[in-house]
Amino acid sequence: MYENFELFKIPNNIFAHKKEGKPKETLKEHSELTKDYLELIIKSKNLFEIIDNLLNLISNKYSDFLKKMFFNAIYLHDLGKTNSAFQRYKMDNLDFKETIASSNHSFLSAQKYIDAFQNEIEKTKNNHDFYKLTLILYSFAYQISKHHGKLDSFETFIQRINNQNLNNAYKELSNLNIPEFEFYILNKLLFSLLVSADYYATTEYMTDLKTTNFGLFDDETKKIFEKNFHEHVRQFPNTKGINQLRNQLFKEAEENLLKNLYKNIFYLEAPTGSGKTITSINIALQLLKNKNELNKIFYIFPFNTLVEQTKKVFNNIFENTLNIEVINSITPIKIDEDNLENEETKYEKSYLNRLFFHNPIILTTHISLFSILFGTSKEDNYPLWQLANSIIIIDEIQSYNNNLWWYMIEFFQKYAKILKIKIIIMSATLPKLDTLLEKSSDFVNLIGNRADYFENEYFMNRVKINFSLLEKEKFNQYSEELRDKRIQNLLHVFEMEKNSYQKVLFEFIKKDSAREIYNLLKTKYDNEFEVYELTGDDNKAYREFVITQTKKDKKIIIVATQVIEAGVDIDMDIGFKDISTIDSEEQFLGRINRNCKKENSKAYFFHLDDEKNIYKEDNRLEFNLRKKENQDWLKNKDFQNFYKKVLEKIEGNGKSIKSGFNNEIEKFKSEISNLNYKGIKNTMTLIKTQNFALFFPFKIDISQYKIKEFENIKSIFLSNGLLDGAKIWQQFKKLNEIEKFAEMKIKKTKINSLLQFFTFNITKYNENQIFSCSFTEEIAGIYYIEKYDTFITNDLKFNRKAFQEECKTQFF
Repeated sequence: MYENFELFKIPNNIFAHKKEGKPKETLKEHSELTKDYLELIIKSKNLFEIIDNLLNLISNKYSDFLKKMFFNAIYLHDLGKTNSAFQRYKMDNLDFKETIASSNHSFLSAQKYIDAFQNEIEKTKNNHDFYKLTLILYSFAYQISKHHGKLDSFETFIQRINNQNLNNAYKELSNLNIPEFEFYILNKLLFSLLVSADYYATTEYMTDLKTTNFGLFDDETKKIFEKNFHEHVRQFPNTKGINQLRNQLFKEAEENLLKNLYKNIFYLEAPTGSGKTITSINIALQLLKNKNELNKIFYIFPFNTLVEQTKKVFNNIFENTLNIEVINSITPIKIDEDNLENEETKYEKSYLNRLFFHNPIILTTHISLFSILFGTSKEDNYPLWQLANSIIIIDEIQSYNNNLWWYMIEFFQKYAKILKIKIIIMSATLPKLDTLLEKSSDFVNLIGNRADYFENEYFMNRVKINFSLLEKEKFNQYSEELRDKRIQNLLHVFEMEKNSYQKVLFEFIKKDSAREIYNLLKTKYDNEFEVYELTGDDNKAYREFVITQTKKDKKIIIVATQVIEAGVDIDMDIGFKDISTIDSEEQFLGRINRNCKKENSKAYFFHLDDEKNIYKEDNRLEFNLRKKENQDWLKNKDFQNFYKKVLEKIEGNGKSIKSGFNNEIEKFKSEISNLNYKGIKNTMTLIKTQNFALFFPFKIDISQYKIKEFENIKSIFLSNGLLDGAKIWQQFKKLNEIEKFAEMKIKKTKINSLLQFFTFNITKYNENQIFSCSFTEEIAGIYYIEKYDTFITNDLKFNRKAFQEECKTQFF
């Protein structure tokens, strides 16, 4: 696959690793084992053609030489371990004398790698070619220098090297015809392959654990996928009513996919309740059947609730016949019990599976996806090569920061083309982001005439929308008196409607307002309705409990925040919502008469709180329900015109605004071509707010909750049968006592899955803000509040107002 160099024939007395009870591993052995894993990854993931094509895009003329440099960057990544300090002090190699030199080997490895190729590049007579090859060589060397750290800035590396030829090459960067996105992705892929092959090889030596399976779809797994899908879901149970429409959408999406298999990005725009999840799984199946090189599915969500909901759909279809893994911050790592004889190997294998996404189907969040695409740490980059020849389904993309929409779709298009990824973007309110691009021929609408579905009575008329509470509003005025009047009007309408409906939903955009109305409704209507509050402060156990109550035959009111909009499986009769953005209003409507079985379902929209304080710098805000034209968009499900206005605002209508937008784009492209990894990561961070995490050690009666986290709870976490936050915290502290890294990481995910039930977040004003409230101790950024009685209510809810008053600081 690549050539080795006589110059670097490594003597057998140079060691790379040592472990008690085993012979030391020579550097030659480690380099060869790293090469073996590299070849296994490339063969398993069908990366040969991808790497060839990518190198040809960088320089067709020198592609063979670039290939030699690319693969040897991985093979020669540890050459710096030949230094005497590393051998003497790290490897206890007495063949080397004591020295005051540094034992750090990564930067020295990069320098020796440069030496291996510099002479050949200097033979290049053409200045343009010389500078281009020099810059590429050093960019590869930079990946070597960071293989035990984080990517940050290539320019900083150049300054540290301080080589005149390199400095000249860097100054000529804009004239070297190196495509910026391709250059960035090439180097990210190199870093991913380097640190991955190195990790697999090191793990094999240290634990005798060989990795041969990367969790991919093979022919047998594809057959299992298809068989189960056809048996359970090929068509909806009957072809009457709404199911007839679902079948029609299902088939149309499949037909349009099969006509456009050569394209890379597919839009699936379909109404709430039309079966998008089932349809998207079928699209993935069709791609697996018709594109043999595809071997993994990633399902991406903006919220953990959607992850959990979709996992249930997969479990119902495939009945545990497929290895499906949820990867997020609150799901414990699955222990691999197969054919593992000892505890250490068990933990190492399980940790490897999570670290490298060793499952054919991965359900994860947009934060995880963006970490892989734009992250700088080794952990971020380990699974990047797994994205190649994969299917990525992205749900609810409108939830992503719309100030990043251009950057996102440009990168999606480039990554898809370069790594041969098939991307399905789906939502009931779907912005066609490719309109922001100069060229967008790679996008396909899987639904031809959206009106066939959105204007159908089952979806358009499923809920009668009422704007009467918005009429004659003085939106530019705000006072406590006016706010009280709005609340009175809202409750007056509810009083008129309440006897006609069994299940009622209120949604507010502020937690304080939700709590205020919850208290009012509970005080006044507790004898008629069961009243529940559901916000982002409520944990998974309580959320599941409330959802279960909605499915029972009884009168119920839920007072919620935006947490109710997506991924929460409820079906209510009537709803009242504080206005925010039109796509958010449609998501809310998706919780009303979800299955089209009720008559006269209604949704009232009102205005209470200023949405600008919540949706800061959001380009959708000016197109809200205050204007009659915008109300018609919602009534007619005309989200295309809504997003057209939003996208025009993002891009800039006026000349000066347009110029500013283009300047920002050019500035970002410059960061990409300069390989400013840290800057790119900062730009592509989806959620920029930072939080303080508060831990309150109360007790939970888990007997009333039926969720996976509370099954088989160990006694060390319990007090008199109650889940005890104080005991969980003590076990959290003990994690530092675990010597084995993999074991510690796995047990930490288990503890994290329990910590979530006692942890609440408050938003920082700014990055430098210090937590100044009383706390007992702080570990890993989590503040333990032992005296919590003032802040936690009898029903175990977080009293933010009390906390704010105690701390004399306003948090969100």
